Amino acid sequence: MNAMLDDRLTLKERVIYEALVDAAENDQVCPNYLDLNEIVGYESASSSVDVVKRLEQKGFIRVVRYQRFRRVQIVATEKWTARHPSMHVERLHVPRGARRVVATDRKPYKGRL
Repeated sequence: MNAMLDDRLTLKERVIYEALVDAAENDQVCPNYLDLNEIVGYESASSSVDVVKRLEQKGFIRVVRYQRFRRVQIVATEKWTARHPSMHVERLHVPRGARRVVATDRKPYKGRL
C-alpha cells in the first residue's frame, strides 16, 4: 500500500479497505459486515458499517446497495466485487423511513381525532 493511503486511513480503515480490495481482485462476493467486524475485532454491529461509509466518503470505494446485498467498487482499480449467487433481483436499497411517491386516485388517509 502506498504512503498516501497510510496518511489518510486509520489502521482499522486500512484493514477493511484491504479486505474489500482483496475481494474485488479475486472476483469474490463483498464481505458482509459481520465478517468485517471479525477481521478488525469490532464487537459493535454498526462499527464496520461506519468504516465502510467513511471509506466511501473519502472516495476510496463506491458502494451500490441492494435490498439484501451490496457491491463495492475500488476506485483506484475500478474493479467490482462479485455479485452474490443468491442475488436474483437488482432492486436498489430503500432506506428505512424513505417514502416512495406513487400517483394514485385514492383520497389521502385522515387520522382519527
